[in-house]
Amino acid sequence: MDPTTGRVYHRKETRSQTADVARMQEETGEIWGSCDRDMMGGRSPFPSVDAYPGPLPRGQRGIEFVTDVPPDPYTAPWLARWTGPRDGVTIEDDYAKIRVVVTRNTQRD
Repeated sequence: MDPTTGRVYHRKETRSQTADVARMQEETGEIWGSCDRDMMGGRSPFPSVDAYPGPLPRGQRGIEFVTDVPPDPYTAPWLARWTGPRDGVTIEDDYAKIRVVVTRNTQRD
C-alpha cells in the first residue's frame, strides 16, 4: 500500500490500544478489532475495526495510520468503522482486520 494514497485515521491510547498493540500494528501493518459492546452490556455479533477520521491530535498518545480501505458507509462522521467480510476487510475468528501503514506512533515509551 502506498501511504500517500490512503486516507488518514487515528486511534487513541486506551486499555485495548496499548503501547504493545501499537507496536504490533506498526510492525504487521494490520489493525484488528473485535465485537463492540452495546449500551446494555451485550456484544455485537459483528467484529469491527474502529478509529477516528483525521490525524492524531497534537499531544495525544496513540497511532496515526493510512489505509486505502474505505470505512463502512453511513457511519457517524466522527467515527470510522470497518466491518466485513468485504474487499479489504478480513474476518478471522472473532476479529475484523484491515491493512494499514502506521505513519505516527506516539505510544512508544
